[in-house]
Amino acid sequence: MIRLLAFFLLGLLAQSRAEETWDVVRVGRVDYVTLASFLKFYGLKGSEEVNPQRSFDLTGSSGSMNLSVDSREMRWKGARYWLSHPVRQVNGVTLLPRVDLVKTFDPLLRPNAEIPKQPLLGVVVDPGHGGGDQGTRAARRLNEKDANFDVARRLVRLLDKAGIPWVLTRNRDIYVDHADRSKKASDRRGYIFVSIHFNEDSSRETTGWETYALSPQYAPSTSSGGTLIGDEDEIWPGNQFDHQNFLLTQAIHRAAVLSKSNAPADRGVKRARFKVLRLARAPSVLVEGGFMSNPREAALLKTEEYRQQVARWIFEGILAYKRSQEAPEESARLKVAVTETPQASPAKLEGVPDFRSKADVSDAAVAPGGAGQPTPVAPGVSRPEIPKTVSKTNPPVDSSAAAERNGIKTKENPVRKAQSGELEIRKAIPVTPGKTE
Repeated sequence: MIRLLAFFLLGLLAQSRAEETWDVVRVGRVDYVTLASFLKFYGLKGSEEVNPQRSFDLTGSSGSMNLSVDSREMRWKGARYWLSHPVRQVNGVTLLPRVDLVKTFDPLLRPNAEIPKQPLLGVVVDPGHGGGDQGTRAARRLNEKDANFDVARRLVRLLDKAGIPWVLTRNRDIYVDHADRSKKASDRRGYIFVSIHFNEDSSRETTGWETYALSPQYAPSTSSGGTLIGDEDEIWPGNQFDHQNFLLTQAIHRAAVLSKSNAPADRGVKRARFKVLRLARAPSVLVEGGFMSNPREAALLKTEEYRQQVARWIFEGILAYKRSQEAPEESARLKVAVTETPQASPAKLEGVPDFRSKADVSDAAVAPGGAGQPTPVAPGVSRPEIPKTVSKTNPPVDSSAAAERNGIKTKENPVRKAQSGELEIRKAIPVTPGKTE
């Protein structure tokens, strides 16, 4: 009896300390935490007094991040990420989005600290589009569905050599419904889902690589500009893997944009509610490996050497994620290591002419080589689901599933079911640091 009482008192003490740690402030319809409480919890170095006209750095043992007031853009150890909402400053107090505290910052700073690891047992590789669905419009007569399939086949050969089981969602030029693609991952325990695509934009100058994870519940998609549009309360099957989704997505993204040779321009780690991501009951990612509407990137993608390099970047990211789910807790940090699989000679970007707008022939040349959810609370503290409205002292929160495991009753939020015949609209949308909510 005395032992049980001691544990109870320790739990109350831990919860009290957790509540004192976080200072939650609402701005419009969005909840934020103060920079001061953020620095204190993670033990980061940085000034609480931030000049809103300049970016600021926060550093810790696991890395350094760069942020700016009124911007959603963040740099973490050299790569670009997009937050759900802009960093704010109210009456001189700097605020960070609360949903990103749980869904972005904590996975980066404490990967798998609260969420059980999921060893990777295999990969479902999804070559986007197919059959009558040709995908994006391509410069220089290149077809996206064919490029997707070619890269997918190169990827599975790399997986095969590494001894990692794999499944293709299509093995020929046919159309496969998005729900059927996702189901291949849902039916295989321990598999991840990797959907391969190439991008397009109305501007032929747009270039670069962007990688997508499913938008978490209560968070807007990146293309919304940080504005809540009304569908954020819905929860999808894929949201139960928010933590792993993010770790997988950023691992693949970093493998590409931080490559030592021919690194594509970094358009950032982003989030969206693409159907294949929503419906997959497995850690999932959608890769946009360049712009086929850009003549220069289209020319590169027409070469076997570059398509092989795209496949290798995805492969190296998968290996980095795999290691993160196998390493001891204290070293579970995503790192892109050099693999032993022989590499083909990389395509020479210098040999492909840059695109120059007819309206502005003075454009600078493109340089070859561009740039289950945890909740940070004290050990032993129960973590309720992220509420729509929070008090000033509530700590960051976790999923309803985790809350149920901790004996907390939450309001049931039914998972949305797949709608047959739903169209997938996927096109690059400019991302700018917005100020509206």
